[in-house]
Amino acid sequence: MKQTRLIKGETKLVMPYKNGELASIYPLLGPNDYQVLGAEIIRRKQLMPTGDYTAFLIHPAYCHQEIKNEPESIELKGKIKSNYLYVFNRNLWTPKGVYVLMDEKAVGISQPLDENKLEKMLKGGKEKNGIIFNKDERLRFAPKGSYRFGEHTSESLSKDGFVIASYNVDGAKKLGEVSGIFQNSPMTFGLKISESQKVQQRVSVLSSYWNVLRLGLYGDGVGVDWSGFAFGVRRAKKF
Repeated sequence: MKQTRLIKGETKLVMPYKNGELASIYPLLGPNDYQVLGAEIIRRKQLMPTGDYTAFLIHPAYCHQEIKNEPESIELKGKIKSNYLYVFNRNLWTPKGVYVLMDEKAVGISQPLDENKLEKMLKGGKEKNGIIFNKDERLRFAPKGSYRFGEHTSESLSKDGFVIASYNVDGAKKLGEVSGIFQNSPMTFGLKISESQKVQQRVSVLSSYWNVLRLGLYGDGVGVDWSGFAFGVRRAKKF
Protein backbone atom coordinates (compact mmCIF):
# COMPACT_ATOMS: atom_id res chain seq x y z
CA MET A 1 0.00 0.00 0.00
CA LYS A 2 1.39 3.41 -1.01
CA GLN A 3 2.02 5.82 1.85
CA THR A 4 2.94 9.47 2.28
CA ARG A 5 6.62 9.69 3.29
CA LEU A 6 9.83 11.70 3.14
CA ILE A 7 12.87 10.38 1.26
CA LYS A 8 16.21 12.02 2.07
CA GLY A 9 19.18 12.49 -0.31
CA GLU A 10 17.37 14.34 -3.04
CA THR A 11 14.71 15.12 -0.47
CA LYS A 12 11.26 14.21 -1.73
CA LEU A 13 7.88 14.36 -0.08
CA VAL A 14 6.13 11.40 -1.69
CA MET A 15 2.43 10.67 -1.59
CA PRO A 16 -0.06 8.48 -3.49
CA TYR A 17 -1.50 10.20 -6.58
CA LYS A 18 -3.92 8.60 -9.02
CA ASN A 19 -2.31 5.37 -10.29
CA GLY A 20 1.17 6.17 -9.00
CA GLU A 21 3.02 8.53 -6.71
CA LEU A 22 3.76 12.25 -6.68
CA ALA A 23 6.81 13.91 -5.14
CA SER A 24 7.77 17.50 -4.35
CA ILE A 25 11.52 18.23 -4.33
CA TYR A 26 13.26 20.09 -1.49
CA PRO A 27 14.75 22.52 -0.66
CA LEU A 28 12.32 25.02 -2.15
CA LEU A 29 13.47 27.18 -5.05
CA GLY A 30 13.46 30.95 -4.56
CA PRO A 31 12.89 33.66 -3.78
CA ASN A 32 12.50 34.72 -7.38
CA ASP A 33 9.88 35.56 -9.97
CA TYR A 34 7.53 33.11 -11.66
CA GLN A 35 9.34 32.59 -14.95
CA VAL A 36 12.82 32.40 -13.40
CA LEU A 37 11.64 29.70 -11.01
CA GLY A 38 9.86 27.90 -13.83
CA ALA A 39 12.98 27.96 -16.02
CA GLU A 40 15.01 26.40 -13.19
CA ILE A 41 12.42 23.65 -12.71
CA ILE A 42 12.59 22.90 -16.45
CA ARG A 43 16.41 22.94 -16.35
CA ARG A 44 16.30 20.32 -13.62
CA LYS A 45 13.97 18.20 -15.78
CA GLN A 46 11.25 18.32 -13.17
CA LEU A 47 7.53 18.92 -13.62
CA MET A 48 5.87 22.25 -12.97
CA PRO A 49 3.81 22.54 -9.74
CA THR A 50 0.43 23.18 -11.35
CA GLY A 51 -2.63 23.53 -9.16
CA ASP A 52 -3.50 19.83 -9.22
CA TYR A 53 -0.04 18.86 -7.98
CA THR A 54 0.31 21.72 -5.50
CA ALA A 55 -2.89 20.95 -3.59
CA PHE A 56 -1.84 17.36 -3.01
CA LEU A 57 1.75 18.21 -2.10
CA ILE A 58 1.08 20.92 0.49
CA HIS A 59 -1.66 18.91 2.19
CA PRO A 60 0.71 16.58 4.14
CA ALA A 61 2.73 19.54 5.43
CA TYR A 62 -0.36 20.75 7.29
CA CYS A 63 -2.51 17.67 7.82
CA HIS A 64 -0.35 14.53 7.94
CA GLN A 65 0.59 13.69 11.52
CA GLU A 66 3.90 12.02 10.64
CA ILE A 67 4.97 14.66 8.10
CA LYS A 68 3.82 18.06 9.37
CA ASN A 69 6.65 18.52 11.90
CA GLU A 70 9.47 17.48 9.54
CA PRO A 71 11.95 20.28 8.60
CA GLU A 72 10.74 20.26 4.98
CA SER A 73 7.13 20.79 6.04
CA ILE A 74 8.13 23.55 8.45
CA GLU A 75 10.11 25.22 5.64
CA LEU A 76 7.16 25.05 3.24
CA LYS A 77 4.69 26.44 5.78
CA GLY A 78 7.15 29.18 6.71
CA LYS A 79 7.49 30.33 3.09
CA ILE A 80 3.73 30.30 2.57
CA LYS A 81 3.38 32.36 5.75
CA SER A 82 6.13 34.94 5.23
CA ASN A 83 6.23 35.01 1.42
CA TYR A 84 4.11 32.95 -0.97
CA LEU A 85 4.12 29.85 -3.12
CA TYR A 86 3.66 30.15 -6.88
CA VAL A 87 1.06 27.86 -8.42
CA PHE A 88 1.78 27.36 -12.11
CA ASN A 89 -1.65 28.10 -13.56
CA ARG A 90 -2.50 30.72 -16.19
CA ASN A 91 -5.81 32.46 -15.47
CA LEU A 92 -7.80 34.42 -18.05
CA TRP A 93 -10.48 36.52 -16.34
CA THR A 94 -13.36 37.43 -18.66
CA PRO A 95 -16.85 38.95 -18.30
CA LYS A 96 -18.38 35.47 -18.41
CA GLY A 97 -15.98 33.67 -16.09
CA VAL A 98 -12.39 32.46 -15.75
CA TYR A 99 -10.34 30.06 -17.86
CA VAL A 100 -7.61 28.19 -15.96
CA LEU A 101 -4.82 26.56 -17.99
CA MET A 102 -2.16 24.38 -16.36
CA ASP A 103 1.14 26.17 -17.09
CA GLU A 104 3.54 23.29 -17.76
CA LYS A 105 6.11 25.54 -19.48
CA ALA A 106 6.01 28.48 -17.02
CA VAL A 107 4.75 30.91 -19.66
CA GLY A 108 2.91 33.05 -17.11
CA ILE A 109 1.61 36.32 -18.53
CA SER A 110 4.44 36.62 -21.10
CA GLN A 111 2.18 35.35 -23.91
CA PRO A 112 -1.47 36.32 -24.28
CA LEU A 113 -4.18 33.68 -24.09
CA ASP A 114 -6.77 33.75 -26.88
CA GLU A 115 -10.31 33.28 -25.61
CA ASN A 116 -11.53 31.86 -28.93
CA LYS A 117 -8.77 29.24 -28.95
CA LEU A 118 -9.55 28.33 -25.35
CA GLU A 119 -13.22 27.83 -26.27
CA LYS A 120 -12.21 25.47 -29.09
CA MET A 121 -10.00 23.53 -26.66
CA LEU A 122 -13.00 23.05 -24.35
CA LYS A 123 -15.17 21.45 -27.05
CA GLY A 124 -15.85 17.81 -26.34
CA GLY A 125 -14.86 18.24 -22.71
CA LYS A 126 -16.82 17.27 -19.61
CA GLU A 127 -18.46 19.04 -16.71
CA LYS A 128 -17.52 18.38 -13.09
CA ASN A 129 -19.29 20.23 -10.29
CA GLY A 130 -20.42 22.89 -12.76
CA ILE A 131 -16.89 23.46 -14.11
CA ILE A 132 -16.00 22.54 -17.71
CA PHE A 133 -12.81 20.51 -18.19
CA ASN A 134 -11.31 19.86 -21.62
CA LYS A 135 -10.47 16.29 -22.64
CA ASP A 136 -7.02 16.11 -21.04
CA GLU A 137 -8.12 18.33 -18.11
CA ARG A 138 -5.30 20.83 -18.69
CA LEU A 139 -7.88 23.58 -19.32
CA ARG A 140 -10.91 24.37 -17.17
CA PHE A 141 -13.61 27.05 -17.29
CA ALA A 142 -15.51 28.32 -14.24
CA PRO A 143 -18.53 30.45 -15.19
CA LYS A 144 -19.47 33.54 -13.24
CA GLY A 145 -21.76 32.55 -10.41
CA SER A 146 -19.78 29.38 -9.70
CA TYR A 147 -17.23 31.30 -7.65
CA ARG A 148 -17.02 34.28 -5.33
CA PHE A 149 -14.18 36.23 -3.78
CA GLY A 150 -13.64 36.89 -0.11
CA GLU A 151 -14.06 34.84 3.04
CA HIS A 152 -15.08 31.17 2.90
CA THR A 153 -15.67 28.25 5.16
CA SER A 154 -13.51 25.18 4.55
CA GLU A 155 -16.53 23.52 2.94
CA SER A 156 -17.45 26.41 0.67
CA LEU A 157 -13.81 26.76 -0.39
CA SER A 158 -13.73 23.13 -1.52
CA LYS A 159 -16.86 23.71 -3.64
CA ASP A 160 -15.90 27.10 -5.10
CA GLY A 161 -15.79 27.14 -8.91
CA PHE A 162 -12.48 28.97 -9.24
CA VAL A 163 -10.85 26.71 -6.66
CA ILE A 164 -12.07 23.58 -8.48
CA ALA A 165 -10.93 24.98 -11.84
CA SER A 166 -7.53 25.73 -10.33
CA TYR A 167 -6.92 22.60 -8.24
CA ASN A 168 -9.42 20.02 -9.58
CA VAL A 169 -12.18 18.48 -7.47
CA ASP A 170 -9.93 16.37 -5.25
CA GLY A 171 -7.36 19.16 -4.89
CA ALA A 172 -10.07 21.61 -3.83
CA LYS A 173 -11.07 19.18 -1.08
CA LYS A 174 -7.43 18.94 0.03
CA LEU A 175 -7.18 22.74 0.28
CA GLY A 176 -10.45 22.85 2.19
CA GLU A 177 -8.88 20.53 4.76
CA VAL A 178 -5.68 22.61 4.86
CA SER A 179 -7.66 25.83 5.39
CA GLY A 180 -9.29 24.30 8.47
CA ILE A 181 -5.90 24.17 10.22
CA PHE A 182 -5.70 27.97 10.35
CA GLN A 183 -7.14 30.20 13.04
CA ASN A 184 -9.15 32.32 10.59
CA SER A 185 -11.35 31.46 7.61
CA PRO A 186 -9.77 31.11 4.15
CA MET A 187 -10.13 33.78 1.46
CA THR A 188 -10.07 33.78 -2.33
CA PHE A 189 -8.96 36.62 -4.60
CA GLY A 190 -9.41 37.24 -8.31
CA LEU A 191 -10.57 39.79 -10.86
CA LYS A 192 -14.11 40.97 -11.53
CA ILE A 193 -14.39 41.82 -15.22
CA SER A 194 -17.45 43.70 -16.46
CA GLU A 195 -18.87 43.50 -19.99
CA SER A 196 -17.19 46.80 -20.87
CA GLN A 197 -13.73 45.73 -19.68
CA LYS A 198 -10.97 43.86 -21.46
CA VAL A 199 -10.04 40.35 -20.38
CA GLN A 200 -7.13 40.15 -17.92
CA GLN A 201 -4.46 37.46 -17.64
CA ARG A 202 -2.88 36.45 -14.33
CA VAL A 203 -1.19 33.57 -12.47
CA SER A 204 -1.95 31.89 -9.15
CA VAL A 205 -0.36 32.15 -5.72
CA LEU A 206 -0.90 30.56 -2.29
CA SER A 207 -0.15 32.46 0.89
CA SER A 208 -1.24 32.28 4.51
CA TYR A 209 -2.19 35.91 4.18
CA TRP A 210 0.86 37.65 5.53
CA ASN A 211 0.70 36.38 9.11
CA VAL A 212 -3.05 36.86 9.55
CA LEU A 213 -3.39 33.12 10.14
CA ARG A 214 -5.59 32.19 7.22
CA LEU A 215 -5.04 30.49 3.86
CA GLY A 216 -5.25 32.86 0.90
CA LEU A 217 -5.85 31.58 -2.65
CA TYR A 218 -4.92 34.23 -5.20
CA GLY A 219 -5.77 34.12 -8.87
CA ASP A 220 -4.60 37.64 -9.63
CA GLY A 221 -0.79 37.41 -9.44
CA VAL A 222 1.38 38.89 -12.18
CA GLY A 223 4.42 36.70 -11.50
CA VAL A 224 7.10 39.40 -11.59
CA ASP A 225 7.60 39.76 -7.84
CA TRP A 226 10.93 38.30 -6.70
CA SER A 227 9.59 37.08 -3.35
CA GLY A 228 7.93 33.88 -4.55
CA PHE A 229 8.97 30.27 -3.97
CA ALA A 230 8.25 27.01 -5.79
CA PHE A 231 9.15 23.33 -5.76
CA GLY A 232 9.83 20.95 -8.63
CA VAL A 233 7.65 17.86 -9.01
CA ARG A 234 8.27 14.27 -10.04
CA ARG A 235 5.74 11.57 -10.92
CA ALA A 236 6.40 7.83 -10.96
CA LYS A 237 4.76 4.49 -10.36
CA LYS A 238 7.05 4.07 -7.35
CA PHE A 239 9.88 6.07 -5.80
